[in-house]
Amino acid sequence: MTKSRIKTWLLMLPGAGTLLSLVLLPLSLLLLFSLVTGNQISLSGALSFKNYLNIFKQGLFGPLMWKSIRMGLLVTASSILIGYPVAYGLAKVVKPRWRNFLVVMIIIPFFTSQLLLIYSLMVMLQSQGPVMTFLALFGLDPTRSILYSNTAVYLILLYQFLPYMVLSLFSSLVKIDDNVVFAARSMGASRRRVFIDIILPLTAPALLSGIILVFIPVAGSFVESNLAGGTKGMMIGSLIDSNFSVSLNMGRGCALCVLFLLIMSVLTFILQRAIRYLERRRL
Repeated sequence: MTKSRIKTWLLMLPGAGTLLSLVLLPLSLLLLFSLVTGNQISLSGALSFKNYLNIFKQGLFGPLMWKSIRMGLLVTASSILIGYPVAYGLAKVVKPRWRNFLVVMIIIPFFTSQLLLIYSLMVMLQSQGPVMTFLALFGLDPTRSILYSNTAVYLILLYQFLPYMVLSLFSSLVKIDDNVVFAARSMGASRRRVFIDIILPLTAPALLSGIILVFIPVAGSFVESNLAGGTKGMMIGSLIDSNFSVSLNMGRGCALCVLFLLIMSVLTFILQRAIRYLERRRL
């Protein structure tokens, strides 16, 4: 083995060690402990698929998983519909001297504690709060509240994760040469054709990053649903959290995590293939 090859392997060791210790090893332990029954993480007993059988027999996993996927798709779709115009405005319409200021304003919520942000939004959504007071102008009862409902969970999650989509799209849109869009418009292309044939394919990688950054965390969220969703807002993340923190059934909690990771991996693969198709449209 040459010295250059040895140096290459030595340079790869820190990254490989980090990947092994922080990703592969925890996932292996999660899979292993999902085969342990009871609330004691111990390998003294026999391994079995009892946790998985109990999960499907209980009947909660399927409905809650589907509900979490729907919430993830809804928040992701809303983030795309709102994020594209906002990101395009920041990249192509706003003057450069104001652009950095507005980007910082979008980033500011990241500096706030997640719990503080959720409780602040809950105050705004409560009865006779700012939101309900504004809606009263349109004839709605201000004493009513949309808290402790799926709507409240959706609005809080959208507010939390919309910046990820905006920033992902902005980083790609700002690199598109304005002359490309101008050339398409001068040749008679409509705004719709420009978006479909030029902007969408060129921003496909950023769109995929934004979808992953929004969809997966939203589908696995539990803090927002536990605090603002009430009994109607329970999601798959809430079920996983309850197995670890309430019933202390560690084995079942690990099994739920494994199933969630498998489903999310399949959905991410499908999304990746769809985005790759959009990329090929520009070739």
